[in-house]
Amino acid sequence: MMPDKEVLVTGHDESVPESLISALVSDGWKVSFTDGAELVDTSTQHRPDVAIIPVSIAPESCRLLLARYMQSMPGVPVVVISPEADRQQAVELISAGAADYLVSPVDPDVLVSKVNQLRSVAGADGFIAHSPSTHHTAQLARRAAATSAAILIGGESGTGKEVLARFVHRCSPRVDGPFVAVNCAAIPESMLESILFGHEKGAFTGAVSRHAGKFEQASGGTLFLDEIAEMPMEQQAKLLRVLQEKEVERLGGTEPVKVDIRIVSATNRDLAECVKEGRFREDLYYRLNVFPLHLQPLRERTEDIVPLAQFFLRRSCSQSGQPAPELSAEAMTALQTYDWPGNIRELENVIQRAGVLKRSWVVLPEDLMLPGHAAAHCKADVANVVGIKQFAGRQDADAGNFAEGSSITGKYPGPARKQQEWQHVLEVLKRHGGHRSRSAQELGMTTRMLRYKLAQLRESGVDVDSIIAGSVMAS
Repeated sequence: MMPDKEVLVTGHDESVPESLISALVSDGWKVSFTDGAELVDTSTQHRPDVAIIPVSIAPESCRLLLARYMQSMPGVPVVVISPEADRQQAVELISAGAADYLVSPVDPDVLVSKVNQLRSVAGADGFIAHSPSTHHTAQLARRAAATSAAILIGGESGTGKEVLARFVHRCSPRVDGPFVAVNCAAIPESMLESILFGHEKGAFTGAVSRHAGKFEQASGGTLFLDEIAEMPMEQQAKLLRVLQEKEVERLGGTEPVKVDIRIVSATNRDLAECVKEGRFREDLYYRLNVFPLHLQPLRERTEDIVPLAQFFLRRSCSQSGQPAPELSAEAMTALQTYDWPGNIRELENVIQRAGVLKRSWVVLPEDLMLPGHAAAHCKADVANVVGIKQFAGRQDADAGNFAEGSSITGKYPGPARKQQEWQHVLEVLKRHGGHRSRSAQELGMTTRMLRYKLAQLRESGVDVDSIIAGSVMAS
């Protein structure tokens, strides 16, 4: 099985010590190498999870090379490895966008830990940072994560505030501690104090045993307070005391309990306006807003839409054990032109629906069922949505060959309609003499996807090469 995470190194095999390459490969990473000049032509289809620039072999100034990475692959975190500690260079490169600056010799375990930590910026954990605004937020979040400062995340509902909070936790020194999330709007006011601060046995009716609250559960890690603007004023005062004293007192208790937590809070409201209206304590606001972060709505960061959709497709299919389909160019356009009032949460739901409705290995616009798009395709039949160009035009001519119960039924794997698709794929390959690229272009898929489909046929026992070769010889 091919690794699902990739490191791209500028230079050749000898540009990074073999010990580092071996450590990355042993940890499941695919290591690729590239010339700095190739970055300009890097396809958007191919994006590594992390990039490495060894300063000693860079053919041009490291800052210029880093700028090229930022332009050609925005959102991909870059690690610079320098042969000597140069403080000024380190400051300049990190200010220019480098994720980290390491000095040789680098401990292999340190490098593996670092690239695994940075991988989430490229989307491995759902935090996609391809648009300039999201990439900037990711960079700020990583810097804030290294401190113990309280972070307040703002943004519309569904923009990924909890995902960003988890990213902060993973990038922080508290990564080995717990991450505890509390939705302040989802807990009844009468229960909020007990849930947050805990209670002693007998503190109230039904308290049959001692219960550690969320603050104690998060000790040593991060406590995420979502919808913080909905917290009642009484609990705000107690939260302020916890932040000041670093201790909590359980309901019914007499002894304070020390806690070591990092607070990350989030809201879709203007918290400063809530302070003016008297609905939120001003002193607590300044305690929580030490390091503010903001996530733009999805409609304002269109560069993130397709990578997010591809991530959701891969995750959904991996959970069901199915290969991930591809998004057609028309589906990508439909996704990028839709307004997304529900932001990322709505996008995830749309992609899950498309995974159910898709009728082949390519997702088409009608599979998305987006408002304003679905009606235009409501009369499309099966032949028009199998995801293969020109298949619909051949339907009538080939109806006799493709009918269920004909000679091809049982010849290829899957139900009758799937066998029809296999038959069409092989016919196109025969027509092009087995040429993969030309066949893939006519079929409306990538060459990689075509090779994957042919591999599926071979695994099911179909002698693909003989079928194609027989046609070539006959011609």
